[in-house]
Amino acid sequence: MAYADMLEITANWAAILTAVVATLAYVHFVGQQWRRRLALEAYLREEKQNAHDSGRRTVMHLMANLAMTEAEVLQAGFQSGKIEVAPGIDDQGRAVRLYFEYSGEDVQAPQRF
Repeated sequence: MAYADMLEITANWAAILTAVVATLAYVHFVGQQWRRRLALEAYLREEKQNAHDSGRRTVMHLMANLAMTEAEVLQAGFQSGKIEVAPGIDDQGRAVRLYFEYSGEDVQAPQRF
């Protein structure tokens, strides 16, 4: 076997291995996003069903209870079709925080104030 043939075989295996690793990394990345979204939905559903209030939670509350970063909470909340996002307004009418609230079909719809 010539050096050129061996180099060609090695290059082909490297290309295949690169594609496999990239695909696995992508599947892992998408799976993590999916798991975070499901965890956020489940937590907010439970909070809405068991809480004595409307079940609205801030990003900081969700970060602490779900062990996610702010970016992960925001991404999961905005990707979900079952979570409503509403701004918290101060006395001067400025948005100062974000509230996340579960609004799936298995729980009553959120009430806006």
